Amino acid sequence: AKQAAVGVGARALFYPTLAYSLARNRLSPAGFKWWHKITDTHMLLGAVPFPSDVPRLRALGVTAVVTLTEPYERLVDAKLYKAHGMENLVLPTTDYLYAPSQKDLRDATAFIHGKEGGGLTYVHCKAGRARSATVVMCYLVRYKGMTTKQAYDHVRSCRSRVSLAPAQWQAVQDFEDFYRRPAGSSE
Repeated sequence: AKQAAVGVGARALFYPTLAYSLARNRLSPAGFKWWHKITDTHMLLGAVPFPSDVPRLRALGVTAVVTLTEPYERLVDAKLYKAHGMENLVLPTTDYLYAPSQKDLRDATAFIHGKEGGGLTYVHCKAGRARSATVVMCYLVRYKGMTTKQAYDHVRSCRSRVSLAPAQWQAVQDFEDFYRRPAGSSE
């Protein structure tokens, strides 16, 4: 019931918060970027792309996209990604208070890792602040050996607006605990 209520609120806030992000992007003298390169990786972390962004992302070398939005938040049809030679992994995740499931985090990080060397992977949610940052942090934990705190600091150094909800922090910590568990442990 709580997730359904949050989902209704998230749906109601989608367009106003998207408009805010667009205005901030256009009016910010510092250049409020829609996406940022995560240093020492083959990932871009950012906000929901518009159809007009797809050719730009492809020109940057993006060959894969991880989408962490619910259906009503998607502005690009999967066919458009495919037409531009991009593979798209879609993992619907409720906005604001929720994190991707541990299975989705494992699937997303393995997908991203499998694309290493084949171009950039664009990881996005609506604002590129929480759900997508959770996945990028988990990738850094799993494949770069970082702790949750190190992954957060690294991602924030690349995209300062990252801000995780408690459930998202917990998801990354649980993910780290799973991958740092001693071999043979049955927990």
